[in-house]
Formats: sequence, C-alpha cells, structure tokens
Amino acid sequence: MSLITSKQIRQSWIDFFSKEHGHKHVQSSSLIPDNPTLLLTGAGMVQFVPYFLGLKESEFKRAVTIQKCARVGGKDSDLENIGRTSRHHSFFEMLGNFSFGDYFKAEVIPWAWDYVTRVLELPKEKLIVSVFAGDEITPFDSEAYEIWKKLGLDENKIKKMGRKDVFWGPPGPTGPCGPCSEIYFDRGDSFIDPDERFLEIWNLVFMQLEKDEEEKFKPLTKKNIDTGAGLERIALILQNKPNTFETDLLKPVLDNVSEITKTPYKKNDRSDLSLKIITDHIRCISFLIADGVRPSNLGRGYVLRMLIRRAARFGWLLGIKESFLHKLPKIVSDNYSDFYPELLKNLNVICEATKQEEERFGETIERGLVYLDELLSKSGQTIPGEEVFNLYSTYGFPLELTTDIAKEKDKNIDLKGFEQAKEKHSEVSNKDIFSVKLTDKKVYGDLLKEFGQTKFIGYSQEQCEAKILTILNSKGERIEKIKEGEKGEVILDQTVFYAESGGQVGDTGTISILNTQYSILVLDTQRHEGLFSHLVSIKSGEIKVGDKVSCIIDLFKRNRTKHHHSVTHLMHSALRKTFGEALQQAGSEVNPERTRFDFTLDRGAKPEEIKKIEDMVNTWIQKKLPVEIKEMSFDNAIKTGALAFFGDKYGDIVRVIKMGDEKDLASVELCGGTHVKNTSEIGGFKIVKESSIAAGTRRIEAVAGEVLKEYLKKLEEENEAKNKELEEKYKKLHEKLIKLNATNEIKETTNLQEKISQAEKVVLKLEANQNIEKLKSQEEKIQKLSNGVYMFISEPGNYGSNAIKTYIENKIKADLNSIFIITDLTEENKLTFFAGVTKDLIQKNIKAKELVNKIAEVTGGKGGGRDDFAQAGGKDISKINEALELGKKAMSEALL
Repeated sequence: MSLITSKQIRQSWIDFFSKEHGHKHVQSSSLIPDNPTLLLTGAGMVQFVPYFLGLKESEFKRAVTIQKCARVGGKDSDLENIGRTSRHHSFFEMLGNFSFGDYFKAEVIPWAWDYVTRVLELPKEKLIVSVFAGDEITPFDSEAYEIWKKLGLDENKIKKMGRKDVFWGPPGPTGPCGPCSEIYFDRGDSFIDPDERFLEIWNLVFMQLEKDEEEKFKPLTKKNIDTGAGLERIALILQNKPNTFETDLLKPVLDNVSEITKTPYKKNDRSDLSLKIITDHIRCISFLIADGVRPSNLGRGYVLRMLIRRAARFGWLLGIKESFLHKLPKIVSDNYSDFYPELLKNLNVICEATKQEEERFGETIERGLVYLDELLSKSGQTIPGEEVFNLYSTYGFPLELTTDIAKEKDKNIDLKGFEQAKEKHSEVSNKDIFSVKLTDKKVYGDLLKEFGQTKFIGYSQEQCEAKILTILNSKGERIEKIKEGEKGEVILDQTVFYAESGGQVGDTGTISILNTQYSILVLDTQRHEGLFSHLVSIKSGEIKVGDKVSCIIDLFKRNRTKHHHSVTHLMHSALRKTFGEALQQAGSEVNPERTRFDFTLDRGAKPEEIKKIEDMVNTWIQKKLPVEIKEMSFDNAIKTGALAFFGDKYGDIVRVIKMGDEKDLASVELCGGTHVKNTSEIGGFKIVKESSIAAGTRRIEAVAGEVLKEYLKKLEEENEAKNKELEEKYKKLHEKLIKLNATNEIKETTNLQEKISQAEKVVLKLEANQNIEKLKSQEEKIQKLSNGVYMFISEPGNYGSNAIKTYIENKIKADLNSIFIITDLTEENKLTFFAGVTKDLIQKNIKAKELVNKIAEVTGGKGGGRDDFAQAGGKDISKINEALELGKKAMSEALL
C-alpha cells in the first residue's frame, strides 16, 4: 500500500471523477447551509438538495465535490465519540460524486471499485461491501449485488444488511429515497471492536424510489446518485495510522496543542483524550468562524460557543488556566488554507472571536466548576435538571459540557427536568427570555429564584408605578440603598423599560421616588433571563429597597428606536425579495440613531439593488399599512407565514408582528420588540451604508423617521459647504486663467466640477510651459566642471513637478556629458530636489538617484528613482545652498 498525503487524496478524487468520468468539480458550500431546516452542512449532498427534490434543474448532470461538513448538535452529533474512537470528529471532509438523472448503479459501482483498488491501491482482500437485504416494503437490491459479484467479489464479501443500515431517506415524510451500498476496509483482527476493525470508507446511495403521501414507494422517473467518502478515514488507512489524529490532516494541529499546553502526546490516556478533543474542536471552530458563524446563545452560534467552552475546559484539565485556544487557528490555517483560503483570509477574525469567547468563559468557569462539584458530591446518580439549567444560565456551562463532567463521575443528567426548567424560563418567548447572558453573575440567578421574572408592561404603557425589590452596587453586590452621585442596578417588581434583546437597545428614562423630589436617571435596561435590571445614576437624594417609584421612559429615544425597529422588518422583507428567500439575518442592532442589519450574502449589493430596496420600503411606508401585533401559538404563527429564524428558541406562545393586510402584505415576523401602529409613522427610509463584515456576511446601516430628516438636512448643509468650497476653488483658478490670458480655453458648462477640472488642466499646462521657459532662461548658468562634465543647477523656485520632469527628461535625451539639478520650493516651503543624468555619464557610474539622495540628506531628507531621473524630499530649507554645493563638489570629483 503506497503512502499518500491528504492533498494527494483530494486531488486524486477530483481528477478521477472530473478528468476520467466527466464530472463538474463544484466547490464546497459553506458550513452555513442555504437550507433553513438545517443547523449546519453535514453532508456533500446538502447544496444539491433542490436538484434531488426536482425543485431546480441542474446546469450539469454529474458533479464531484470535497465538502466541508460539521456534525455537532442534533441527532447526528458525534460529540461524545470524539477522541474516544479512532475516527469520529466534529468537522470532517466528505468526498462526493453525484448524478442528477444521468448514470446509476451500473456505472458508479465499478467506478468506486476502480478508485479504491487502482487509484488508492487498497488490497482487494481487505475490502468488504454491503447491499440492501430487502424487507416487506422494498425488495432485495439484487442489481447492486450482481454488479459487485461481476467485479470479482466473493459472496462472503458482499454483506446483506437491513433498512436501518443501508437505506437512505426520504429526508421528510415524502420524497426521494433508496438503498445504499457501503465499502468497508478490514484493519485486521488486532482490532477487537468490529466498528474499529471494519472501517466504513464510502457510502453509495441509490435514489431510485419516491415515497408518496400514502406511504407507498414507487420508482423515480429520474434516478440519482449521491455518494460520500470520508477523507480522514481514507488518510488513516493509507498512512497506516492508528487514528485520524495522527494523519497529516490533524497531526500538525495535535503537535501544536501539545506544545502550547506543554503536555506530551501519549503520556497517558486521560491527557491524550484532552489533547485530541482540543485538536478536533479548534479545527471545527476555525472553519465555523471562517464561514461567518459567531458565538451566541442560539442555533449554530450556540454550537460554536459550546465547542470553544468545551475545548477550554479540556485545556483546564491539562492545567491551562489562561486563554490559549486563540493561538491554535494559525496551525489549522497553515495546514488547510491552500485548499480552503477562507481560513487565511479570516485568520485574525478567527483568533479574535475565539479569544473573546474563551475569556468570557474564563470569568465564570472556576466558580461554575465549584458549583458543579457540589452537585456531583451529593448522593444519588442523577443531577436534577433544574440545577443543570441553572449552571447553564448562571455560569455559561452548556448542557453538553455538564454531561461530559457528570459522565466522568459516573453520574447522569435529568434531561427531562432540564427541558422543563428551560420551558419554565421561556414561557414568554416573545420577550426572548431564553436568550441568557452566559457571563451573568450568580446574583442574578439567585434574584430570579427569589423574585421571579419582572413583569413587563411597556408595550402598552409609557409610565407606571413600581416597587424596588433590590439594589446592586457596581460590583454586583446586593445593597440597601444608593446615594446621590452613585451608580447601581435597580430591580423592580414591574417596569415599562424595555430591556435590550432581539437587537433592540434597552430603554432609558427616569425613576422618581413617590412623594419626593428625588430623581434617578435610567441609563440602560438589561435582561438576565426574565429579570430586568435598570442601570441607574442618582441625580439627587437617595433610593432604597422597598421604595415606591414612578417610572417614565424617554419617549424621544423610544419613538426613534420604534421607527428603526419597524423599518428593519420592512427592510428585511425587501432584502429577501431582492436577493432571494435563502438570505438569512445574521445579526442586528436597533437604537435611536439608526438600524444596523447583518445578513448572509456572498457579494456586495449593487447601487440599483440598494435603490430597489429603498423604493420598496418607502412604498410600504407611503401606503400607510396597518401594523397588527398578536400573540398566538408558535405552530399557528408559522401557518400564517410568520418568519422564524432557524436556531432561535421559541416557546408555545409567540408575538407576531404583521405589517400590511391580505391585499398588500409587507412583512410577518416573530418579534418581541417595540413597533409603530401604522407604517406611515415611520416617515421615510434611507440606506446610508452597505459593507462587508465577514466572508459571506454583509451589513446595512439605515435611518428612518426624524433621524432621516436630520440626516438629509445635514447632507444638504454638507453639500452647500462643498459647493461654496468648489466655487472658491474655481474663483482662484479663474484668476489664474485671467493672468494667463486663457479664459477662452474653458468650454461652456453649468457643471461646476467640470469647469474646475477644465481649468486645472489648462492652468497646469500653461504654468508648466511658463516654468519650463523660466528654467531655460537660466541655462546660461550651466558650468563646466573640472572633470569636463557640464552641470546645470537652477535657482530654487516654485516650478512644479510636471514642468521639472518635462524639462529634465527632454534635456537628458538631447544632451550628452551633462547633469541637471533643480530645486523646487513651494509657497508653503515644501522642498524637493530633482536630478537628471545623461546616458553616457550613467555608463561612467554617475547615477541620478545617488546624487539626489546625497543632496537631500544635507537637509534631512531622502528619496529615490531611476539612474537617469530621480527626486528626493528635503526638510531644512536653510541648508539648500550647502546641499547644492555638496552635489557640485561630488560631481566634480566623480570622474577624477
């Protein structure tokens, strides 16, 4: 068996199918799938789903890919097996070949056999294949069986297996499906575990059937092929390694982890497990961030956060208490970026995002571990689900991490209780309660248990009376009162202040103690699960626990924020109509000054597309569409067409924001923010900036309402100032034109910028001609040096670089045995030396660039250029004569 690198395997796969069998090489799609029902891309066929489902016609009939895949989170997660087996990973590369109604079993099976035996040179006696055995629903796949036999496989090498193992699909209740045929490699009887000994390396899926709504299977008109082979597993076999971590795909990363953590590989099983998990996770982390995923509490962002925190915890087990993961993405990039350039392109972002998340977790990990140790030390085999959820919401421990640690102590997690606790804290999902802050101090968890969730009545009211339940100082400690000049956090029994969530900033305003003159400024409002925290500054008097207060929001800011939030919904709808339904929101921030909206798109928006979006939104505003806000069940909301985001967590009851009616429906989204009652309240909309923030992620910043009016007014003022500046500029140019007797050379135009452009060209040309004549008039000063060389040194003057360059270049072409030095000194005393040397002198080793540097150095400057023409800036104008004398002396001595 020949040793072969992973790079060679990739290339051999592409070459085999593209060059030998006419497949189009299609690049790997992002780990963020276009399919909204998927968390992450977990197979090569994901980007081709529309073709397989017949929703879209492919431009090609055959495709070959090497697909980035992540299987972590969900039913297909390999998380628990990583580092414990020789082959499981959170990220892997899937080699795939596909047929869309073209070839089928008779072609793909012989090709697969040819590739593994001829190209990879795997011994035939080590290979075993499987076919579908058949059942009461679908018959035995005799066609595949007979093809394998014709290729020379003995019957005992063709294993008949059941539906669970070798039958794919359908992906939903109905759709395409069919039997599979897998290829296994026998690693030998030294492997006791059959899953380790008989390593599956390639799965051939034959999509030949369609399941209908009556659960009947009928043949597909167009049969498809979908295959997937594991690059890591093939590398393991060809490189004869005991596990994939020792292949060239991961060994450099493993060695780097070992070096940074100062932990030798193969020291012991426990430390090896930590090294392998960190190695695996940092690769997946790097690819996820490169594709635009960022740590968060939801969806794929949660997966990334969990991986970073899980890796950090295994570093903790190796004795690494400080941040270290951010040092590792570089080796991942070094090992992969020749095939995946996005890693190198986004390396700084990957390192920074990893470091920030690891540091956040570092704030709570130690206290969290102490709390978990207390739970593990209690009697009983099961940790209560509510405690596990508290560990997550208070200390940022993902469920998967707690499960890991519990297993190490032979204890279980009450998963049902965890789900119940989660639901309890998510009852008012329209307020985004489950969007917990993972660095919250334990005090918030304790307060939530003691007081329950804060009652929010700010959707319908702008002010209310409330009671102060508790106060926290700047250190997060509970105190009884705050005095004038101090800041702190106030927890009320109810509030009208909207707490930051869903991209909308928290409300500001005032809190007054009833029956007193005491005034308190509310600087911000934050949410810790269902607990609202008001950041306050005491303007006068003092407040204490138990005080009855009056709360009034800052309506000026609230209304502006409301306009921006409502227009964001309209903009999101317009974006999807412009760029397609596959566009996804990737983040947002709504505040009184503007709205910022991040979305997935692999290119910048064109000016005409920006205008189209603006026109669409402004049309909806002008139509005065009603805005209807309803609470309903999540299922009913989705049936109405409400837009929900995959990965976001929603409870049974959600808040639906509908803009428009049946005749003209602009937007329907699930949202907990504050909104207008009619689109006409927004006033108007303008996109002020569109930019890229990451690979495949764009950002739009926009303004609406009163902010738009202020923006347009400021723009108008800036334009007026710019026009005045242009008029003043043209006035000066016109004065020059009069002096030059050249006003008739300007063509008639009403465009001021055009007039300036014309005038600048004419003035530049005529002034240059004048300055060339000034230089020519000084040629009587040409000196013959003692060595016979002719040298021209001009009087310092404001000649302009164009005139000087033209003059020198003309002279060095026409003359011989000559050197030219011109000193340009502007009205602002900007000093520049120019030098020219004829070609015959260059051959005698006299060079303009060396001469001009010698001269400029006397004045504290330097420069460069060609051997025949060069220039250098100077600084000290008092030393001009000294510098020129040095140049003259140097040239006098040059040929002696």
